[in-house]
Amino acid sequence: MSTKQPVWQFVANLGDRDPLNYSGFFVYVDQTGVYDPKCVLLERITDDSVTGSAERWQVWRFDIPRCTDTNGIVSDNCFHPDHPAWFAKPESERTERPQDTTYLRNVCESNGITETELRAMLCASDPVLRAYGYRMIGDYHGFDNFDNYPKTFTRKDLFRHYRKECFPRSVHRTGRKVARNVPSCENGPFAIASV
Repeated sequence: MSTKQPVWQFVANLGDRDPLNYSGFFVYVDQTGVYDPKCVLLERITDDSVTGSAERWQVWRFDIPRCTDTNGIVSDNCFHPDHPAWFAKPESERTERPQDTTYLRNVCESNGITETELRAMLCASDPVLRAYGYRMIGDYHGFDNFDNYPKTFTRKDLFRHYRKECFPRSVHRTGRKVARNVPSCENGPFAIASV
């Protein structure tokens, strides 16, 4: 029996409108339904002495599995929903290890949202809404916790790999360019959830 290979479809850019010059946060869904959605974060390595073709970009790629919330435990392990995700230790453990920062409340305070909202994002069936939750966790803890080996790209490589995501336009037979129907993050995660 052969394993189905993923067929990734780009569904949203939750980063800047100009990801080649600032940053991009792309969300993809596997059309075969076998693999979890994934995110790709592009960030320019800031070095004012380097410009043009010598610019470098860090690219993190990671899965965004749908979490479960059972008896107050947020888990990213569908086989063991009683085991919390590394970023979501239960508050009951805070008294034993107050120095730890792997509690959802820390991420929520940093992002100005409630724990209920973050839990809803991480457990959402909508991959775009879920990606917002994972982005908040990555912004707080660092994206190296999701992808230990980010790739380094030149501007040319980045353009070659992510041209469709960076320039979401298609050309009709008439030659006229029109924007594709790709959700935008301008109004926040809950506006996208209603699209």
